[in-house]
Amino acid sequence: MSARIVVVSGSAREESKVHDVVRIAATTARAAGAEVREVLLHALALPMMDHGDPSQGELACVKVVRESAAWANGFILVTPEYHGNMSGCLKNWFDFLYLELAGKLAGVIAVTGGGCGDMSITAVKNSFAWCHGFTLPFHAAARGPDFKDGALASARVNDRIQRIAYDVARYAPVLHKTFNEARELGAGQESGVAGMHL
Repeated sequence: MSARIVVVSGSAREESKVHDVVRIAATTARAAGAEVREVLLHALALPMMDHGDPSQGELACVKVVRESAAWANGFILVTPEYHGNMSGCLKNWFDFLYLELAGKLAGVIAVTGGGCGDMSITAVKNSFAWCHGFTLPFHAAARGPDFKDGALASARVNDRIQRIAYDVARYAPVLHKTFNEARELGAGQESGVAGMHL
């Protein structure tokens, strides 16, 4: 099984430092041999998730989110840090998904104006875990001073982003294959969490 990675830009703004980080992550994942799709949330303009409105599932933007997530076996999630949390549009992306993320792997990257990014990274990892997905045990955060003229200039942060992309490409197919094999065992305890997704 080859790596199929969705890189999500969690910025609602067309002009954002997040997009340069997305570019680096996507380029590196392709260099690692993965098939890559980019989901740019500012361009999709998803509506606010309304659990009481089944017609939202017919919207083209919602279909893009759900179909790309179902296709992927790995994700690289990039969020700006807003008030110590992930962006609202990335949380909204999560709200449209659940089964599509189970048994899959994500790498997490934050872009922050002055903080260290830990709060938004933790929030993203928590949301992915609640969808029964797994995240890499390390992450990256790019701060304002790490950019020059809108482009990432920090060699240290660039290095971490590329390591994340290579690791997602390396481990995502293995993890998802193992999860699917466990699911084939059925609903018993021996299938672990995979047995809850039959």
